[in-house]
Amino acid sequence: MKLVPFEDLYYTDFTISEPLAKPQNWYERKNIYSCLGKPKPSHTLLWFKNCSGKIIDKSGKTLFIKKNQLAYMVKGLEYIVEFFETEPNQVDSIVFHFQLTDTKGDDICPAASPKICIKDVDMSLGLAIDMASEEFKKNLVCVPEITSVIYRIFAHICKNRRSTIVNNKYSYIRAGIDLLENNSNKTIEEIAKVCGVSEGYFRRLFREYSGDNPIDFRQKRRIEKAKQMLLLDTFSIEEIALELHFSDIYHFSKSFKKYCGISPNKYLQNMRKQNNNDT
Repeated sequence: MKLVPFEDLYYTDFTISEPLAKPQNWYERKNIYSCLGKPKPSHTLLWFKNCSGKIIDKSGKTLFIKKNQLAYMVKGLEYIVEFFETEPNQVDSIVFHFQLTDTKGDDICPAASPKICIKDVDMSLGLAIDMASEEFKKNLVCVPEITSVIYRIFAHICKNRRSTIVNNKYSYIRAGIDLLENNSNKTIEEIAKVCGVSEGYFRRLFREYSGDNPIDFRQKRRIEKAKQMLLLDTFSIEEIALELHFSDIYHFSKSFKKYCGISPNKYLQNMRKQNNNDT
């Protein structure tokens, strides 16, 4: 299983499937859950809505969770959960189970061990989680309702994680990161000046942040957006090139082929052929 940290999931196209949401009361179940010897067949998000607890994996590593925090456990993990401050006749926790895959259908995960992902679930997200869990009581479950809430949870985690990293370790170049992520057409020298640092320092720190040099980072993001716009079938190639700040259609086509291995037209033909085969 490929590890894709939450901060990298911010830029990653991934799929949530086979979702299930369930409200839980642990008072009647002796306040303990164990899957030791029975590796979980799905990823888990667990909201400690009205209780606190601790998660102990099979190596003995312990993670303490406070009330109103949300934890993630990876598919295949074996662990014990102990619940505290539970009450009869209340929803102590709400659990989500799901599969998480990349665009190729391969399993991915944002963390290899139990992790607190949200330290304080806000009212809006809490209401959405409650609504998703209500689906469990129905014979006919609205799968999109549950799936959308899991995506919302992941979006919340990814945005907060990215913001924390940028504000802490990369605060000196935050303005430049924002410019590149918002597809600014400024040169790297101009962006470095905005940050008040040398171009060499900006390039070095940005590569550390993103794994790419600034030019490649910006171009890759433009090409990914171009692929989406091509599939909409409402923009001409000339319009896409202009919208994404390529100097002309030839520059766009050359860049597209560099990163995708084929021309924009060929990419669109392939996708249409694939869609026809699927139907």
